[in-house]
Amino acid sequence: MIDIHSHILPELDDGSRSLQESIEMARMAAEDGIRQMVATPHAFNGLSHDPGTDEILRRTGALQKAVGPDLEILPGNEVHFTHDAPEQAAAGRATTLNRQPYMLIEFPSIHVPLGAADLFAKVRRAGIVPILAHPERNQEIQRHPLKVAAFIHAGVRIQVTAMSITGKFGSAALRTVETLLRHNAVHFIATDAHRAKTRPPILSAARDRAAEIIGPEAARKLVEDNPRAVVMGETFDIEPLRRFETAAATGGVLGRWFGSRK
Repeated sequence: MIDIHSHILPELDDGSRSLQESIEMARMAAEDGIRQMVATPHAFNGLSHDPGTDEILRRTGALQKAVGPDLEILPGNEVHFTHDAPEQAAAGRATTLNRQPYMLIEFPSIHVPLGAADLFAKVRRAGIVPILAHPERNQEIQRHPLKVAAFIHAGVRIQVTAMSITGKFGSAALRTVETLLRHNAVHFIATDAHRAKTRPPILSAARDRAAEIIGPEAARKLVEDNPRAVVMGETFDIEPLRRFETAAATGGVLGRWFGSRK
């Protein structure tokens, strides 16, 4: 398996607190069947140091030496929503995933920012595919999951958190991620690992739970085929969004993709 979202680099953000913890996280990931992990420290969230690409490459290389051959550590960033994200990447202040044309972007936890569609369009024009991190944990999307459909049609790809699928981020995140899975609106499952004990780098449990919802082969693609395409800089096919026969209460075209089961 390949994990495209983790905070395994030590002493950089709210993730791993020490080299020893990072080594323990790497051991746990390897034992779970993860073979490659993208280190994605926060950027531009105002709460942590914003490492440039040169620093991330240096820190990634140092951690790789400490971890050894069982887990490959790759460079990246989790970029907080900012309208100059493409410029930041071009200037080396934000790192795309494994320096390939995919950028992991996160929203604030409460709302979908104004201008989100404009940002995603700008990222696409720069030749980068935006990947929206853990939308199932965003409170506005929990109330209106159909918003994700518009982003997907605009070329955004969707990453959900493993612990959301296993219910450890609460009932609202669980309901939302199950809705997204059932409607083919998930393209990656990632750990978003922060700590060895409280936010561990475990993918297998979420993959197995997703398999109960969408089938084993579809679940496997979310942790193997699709993330492999990202770290290799390749394109990949996505399944068409699944439609309900009746529109959601919000109405309109998008309502045909998401609605409440009766």
